[in-house]
Amino acid sequence: MIEIQCQPEVIGIKLMKMLYVEVMGIPTRCVVAGEESAPAIMLLHGLALTSEVWMHNIESLARTHRVIAPDMLGHGFTKPVDTASVDVSAKIRHLEGLANALKLDVFSVCGSSYGALLASLLYLANPNRIRKLIINGSGSCFNTEEQLKDQVSKMLTVYAPDKISYSSRTVWRERIGNNFFDIKKIPEELLLIAQLCYAQPWPALRLAETLSTMQDPERFRPYRILERLENITCPTLVFWGRDDRGGSLESAEKAVSRLPNGRLVVFDDCGHYPMIEHPEEYNRCASDFLAET
Repeated sequence: MIEIQCQPEVIGIKLMKMLYVEVMGIPTRCVVAGEESAPAIMLLHGLALTSEVWMHNIESLARTHRVIAPDMLGHGFTKPVDTASVDVSAKIRHLEGLANALKLDVFSVCGSSYGALLASLLYLANPNRIRKLIINGSGSCFNTEEQLKDQVSKMLTVYAPDKISYSSRTVWRERIGNNFFDIKKIPEELLLIAQLCYAQPWPALRLAETLSTMQDPERFRPYRILERLENITCPTLVFWGRDDRGGSLESAEKAVSRLPNGRLVVFDDCGHYPMIEHPEEYNRCASDFLAET
């Protein structure tokens, strides 16, 4: 396990660090913070981006929790071995392996967009292990097959390998900005890390592979949760931006009404990333939810 301190000081909590954790023979890049003895929460980013989407949330959550924010298999800086599959099943097994490597017997999980789909599937595969679930702006979870196919088709155009491998910061601001209500709230660090990530030769190809699977209803149907929401019985909090272009608020409201133990928090003047555009209120709501017994 390689450990890199990435922030000099965080008052009141254990220092935030970057770790490379060996999981199934794959060095898995994680941002971690908090006391190891505290209740654990795993934060899962969405498609195209990395664990830096949680940069405004990790310190706050780490005041009460052990926080682990990995780059998922085939994303960011977690490179699979050349022959490894990065389909959804492989990603779930990898997340389970990460939890085992970090000795997380019971933990909560929080996902953004596609990461929320994996968080939900992780619960369905390990219902006795996941304490609470947080879903953030996820068309991957709540869109119909036709809606998802249309959404992914648009992404395949924007995130084609030849378009993102050598993108400038200006291009990434425009690309990510489509998911924000207020583009001035895009962290500059997120743009830089996107450039660095896709300067590697493999992430763009793996992203295209993931999107192609999502676009094919026959291949992706086993991983859908919209038809299985009643099986998610753990306490579930859904955050949604009223101006999210990736999925409609109406679909979120209908989905949450079917969750046995779910609730919905809606942010005004907010796009796809409530944890970035409204971090203070987001952190307060998430912390209150996690503290409930």
